[in-house]
Amino acid sequence: MDFIRTLKKGAGEAASSYKLLLTVWFITLVMILFVALPLRSSFKSVFGDSMAIEKLSDGFDMGLAADMGKAFGQLMSSATTGGFLLLLAGFLLYTFFAGGLFTRFTTAWGGLKVAAFMKASAHNFMPFLGIALLMCLIIGVYTALIIGIPLGIMLAVSGGSMPQSGLLKIFFVLWGLGLPVWLFVADYSRRWIAATGSHKIFRALGEGFRALKNRFWISYTTVLVILILNAIFVSGSIWFTAWSMPEKGIMIFLFFLATQLLFLARLFLKAWRYATVSQLAIAHKVSRSRA
Repeated sequence: MDFIRTLKKGAGEAASSYKLLLTVWFITLVMILFVALPLRSSFKSVFGDSMAIEKLSDGFDMGLAADMGKAFGQLMSSATTGGFLLLLAGFLLYTFFAGGLFTRFTTAWGGLKVAAFMKASAHNFMPFLGIALLMCLIIGVYTALIIGIPLGIMLAVSGGSMPQSGLLKIFFVLWGLGLPVWLFVADYSRRWIAATGSHKIFRALGEGFRALKNRFWISYTTVLVILILNAIFVSGSIWFTAWSMPEKGIMIFLFFLATQLLFLARLFLKAWRYATVSQLAIAHKVSRSRA
């Protein structure tokens, strides 16, 4: 089947870009350490060598928080600010790296050196950021239409009580089934910018919607398959980190290595989607030239 062949080609392209993915991983790790190490120092300055850490490992203790007083508030404020900055930096960083990855999958058939990768990322950053912000807005409106408004109506009708979980699951499934449409449009738009060098955001989005219309089922199916695999992988990763976290010793280091391998696998899945959409764009261009 065409979509299986496209998925295989995309996976091959993503795997051959392992040096670029390692670069992304390393820069991300450094960014996380910039936030985590100061937070760890604050944590140690508050708790010191007390038994509080062991108590927290058994669950959150409100009594302990009350005993800490202002120190606990300062710690939570630092954690909240650090987490927000980390999310914001991650959003900007991966928008930046997407420019280099799409250039690799679109025009750099023989590979892309790290310096050229960073240059392409910088060149495409602003239009990619514009597309990312617009797609966040579109997905936000889509989420409100599929989940927010129906949920609000049901809450109003039921007098504020939560509706049945089965009905909520239906809304979330419908929302998930529509998500590949927006992801494909966003990815195809970014691929078009990387291929043409144009910075016209709305023209790029128009090309994305046009490509989706022309080859809807294969475009939708390939992105849906990768999205499902992503959901399974993320769920498994969360389960692993929640139930396998060690307390001390060499197991902490091994746990760290395991989480980094999971993160690299997550980067591969993201690159796989980018490469697959790029392969779809190439196939679409070939079919149009033959017609």
